Amino acid sequence: MQPLLLTNSRLYTYEQTVLTDVLIEQGRIRALGKLPIQPGYKVVPLDGKTLAPGFCDVHIQGAGGSDVLDANEEALARIARTLVRFGITGFLATTVIKPEIENAHLRLIARFINHSTNSAKILGIHLEGPFINPQKRGGIASTAISSPSLAQLDEIMELTEGHLKMMTLAPELEGNLAVIKKLCEYNVVASLGHTNASYEQAKAGIEAGITHVTHICNAMPGLHHREPGPIAAIFEAPQVTAQIISDGVHLHPAIVNFLFRNLGPERCVCISDGIQAMGLPDGKYRYNGREYIAQEGSARYDDGTLIGTALPVSQIALRFQKFTHCPLNQAIDTITINPARVLRMNDYGKIAPGCIADMVVLNDDNSVALTIVNGEIVFEAVN
Repeated sequence: MQPLLLTNSRLYTYEQTVLTDVLIEQGRIRALGKLPIQPGYKVVPLDGKTLAPGFCDVHIQGAGGSDVLDANEEALARIARTLVRFGITGFLATTVIKPEIENAHLRLIARFINHSTNSAKILGIHLEGPFINPQKRGGIASTAISSPSLAQLDEIMELTEGHLKMMTLAPELEGNLAVIKKLCEYNVVASLGHTNASYEQAKAGIEAGITHVTHICNAMPGLHHREPGPIAAIFEAPQVTAQIISDGVHLHPAIVNFLFRNLGPERCVCISDGIQAMGLPDGKYRYNGREYIAQEGSARYDDGTLIGTALPVSQIALRFQKFTHCPLNQAIDTITINPARVLRMNDYGKIAPGCIADMVVLNDDNSVALTIVNGEIVFEAVN
């Protein structure tokens, strides 16, 4: 692989006047600073453009007209190719149990994780369910829900071939505390979500090993002065991070700001909860066998049920910045270093020697100019 030298970049964490070069070799960042140009280098002058780690979305079902549930390689490749247009270099393929197809999609994702697509990388699988509360299932089909079972969890681990990275579950259901503890043994992130948990039940789940929250406030009880519910328990647990869909629809902008002020910048993880309409024009599409409407970034079934967004997480993060008035670097952290910490990836989500060379170059208006995956340019915007 030809060494890549990015010159005169402005790192997103630095003062606006500081420019630096970045050397990439064998898919990793080797050096930063004022670096000499050596024979054989591919030199890309950035002329003061902002350089950030590649964006990461830990909750996305589809993009570009395809869905993880399509259960074919071309669908997964199309999702990955679409995401790099928005600076997304890594994602968790998010899905549900699908007994109708004998969960063939899970085995396919597991095989595809190590498949080179010259595009965004699948970092693992995020499974919403099956051990969620049916009363808070949202857009998840009832056939994708079952009672907590350690035996079924073992089956899921076998199906995903060790690539399950996150599971959303409801801690109040009988048997789920044991499931949470088993997930911890498997080094899988146990995420509270699609739940009707009380404050006490949420605390019990956190004590059992929950460290993350799936789309906080959505598909769970709200904060009440006499029944604080799971949100108060989440605020009290500094080890727990939370997914935020800061599109202004799933959460009111004031609530996004409220969450940011109470969780702090390091515990906020912006997600898209994106579906196949991402990257496509507004219109009618089908998800999980049902027709829905994608309009202005929101996706709803005909009955009005929100099922996700058609916005890439890069735009979600910019709205997060707008709603919270935080600095740009903190907004970018919600889709880079923060999800990397959630996934326990120490060499990902930051620009430092030794780290994986997944990066994005931003124009002055924060649109994507270049996307780099494993040290190779996989997307370049047309001027």
